[in-house]
Amino acid sequence: MTREILNAVNISLDGYSVLISLIIAISILSIKQIDTSTRWFAFTNVAAIVFGLSDLVMWVSEGTDVTWKLIVLPISSWVFYVSGIFLFLFYIRYVYDYYCNFEKLNKKWWYFCVIMVSLYLIGVCISPFTSFFYTIDEFNVYHRGKFFPISVGIELLLYFEVLFLVLKFRKKITNMENIGFASFIFCPFITQIIQIANYGIALNSLGLTISFFIIYINVNNQIKTKLHKTEKELKVIDNKKTDLLSNTIYNLANLIEFSEMGSQHVKRVTLYSRALANACKKNGLYENIIDENFIRNIEKTSSVHDIGNSAVPRSILSKPSKVTPEEFEIIKNHTLVGSDIVNQILAIGHERDFIKMTADICKYHHERWDGKGYPEKLKGKEIPLCARIVSLVDAFDALTTTRCYKKAVSFDEAFRVIDNESGKQFDPELVMEFLKLKRQIKAILNTYSDTSYEE
Repeated sequence: MTREILNAVNISLDGYSVLISLIIAISILSIKQIDTSTRWFAFTNVAAIVFGLSDLVMWVSEGTDVTWKLIVLPISSWVFYVSGIFLFLFYIRYVYDYYCNFEKLNKKWWYFCVIMVSLYLIGVCISPFTSFFYTIDEFNVYHRGKFFPISVGIELLLYFEVLFLVLKFRKKITNMENIGFASFIFCPFITQIIQIANYGIALNSLGLTISFFIIYINVNNQIKTKLHKTEKELKVIDNKKTDLLSNTIYNLANLIEFSEMGSQHVKRVTLYSRALANACKKNGLYENIIDENFIRNIEKTSSVHDIGNSAVPRSILSKPSKVTPEEFEIIKNHTLVGSDIVNQILAIGHERDFIKMTADICKYHHERWDGKGYPEKLKGKEIPLCARIVSLVDAFDALTTTRCYKKAVSFDEAFRVIDNESGKQFDPELVMEFLKLKRQIKAILNTYSDTSYEE
């Protein structure tokens, strides 16, 4: 193989290795939150980039045909050795920190590495003056120095240190992780032996690239696993926060309701809403809207539908006779007040869908399918589905509950009223599903009745 062809092959191998290490380093360092061990692996790849580039520059800067080569070759040779040993240092630190996740390691392993690297660096620093590890002849061509085997011996000791750690912790990590760590020992070691035996061909970078690629697959999987775990933990925290705030509002709504009527109206409305939403999902009604999240949210949000009543004078809410038109206007305003309260309280730390559903229920649960409701006289499907559901079950509960201004009607009569209002006050499709739930609704009413309910 001619010198020109050999140089071309070596440059290609180094270029490929640099590219792979660059991709790995950027992909890891671009992640905002990575653990310490993974960061050291990224630094290892940065060192590998410098190592590969310096090796590449060495191949193109040999010779005396131009002056710059006389300057560049000594510098690139020195950088090649320094970056190579720092590559070891960073990698062993990566392995050391990674295994510390399972067991506190004795610092002697790290100190041994630092001592070996320091001895290596001393050899590199004196090489330009003594030909210790390498030399450059009068023709500006790189050669191994008379004590080059010492550099290989130090590298072998570092390889054995990694091998010992891999064997020590092999049962605490997966087989794929063991293969990744072991690849750093065997791939570069094998290519090093081949390179020593066949001086002139650069395989070091290729061996490192193969091992780094295998390790990166493991690191990438670990990062994905940790991100998934973090997402699940954040979801749990968010759900707890949602439950805390929604329970606070639920209790507040219950307190307001109880102070007005001494009833379990809020509890029944939440269970009716969930039952109706579940029935719709089961039968494919509004399947583009109703999912598990919708059902979970409507059970929580429906509890606050009348929270705006806190702004209505109690003398009006508890009036035993029919309210005046003026008083009714005040009552109607509770929908807007409730929506404002919800937006102010839930805006802190809640997801947008939860806030919107809660506000929509408060604001629109007195709208009618025929457009004769309030506050905005919305018609048909202009009314948010969550508000249409709560409107129906709230009306049913009002029919079956004794209030200060009226007596309760029988269970069957309440169902007849709901059926008669289909297409007028209520969404006809929701009415159809509600009528199928008679037994389930009766069970809820009996379980959470204000008194012993009789049909």
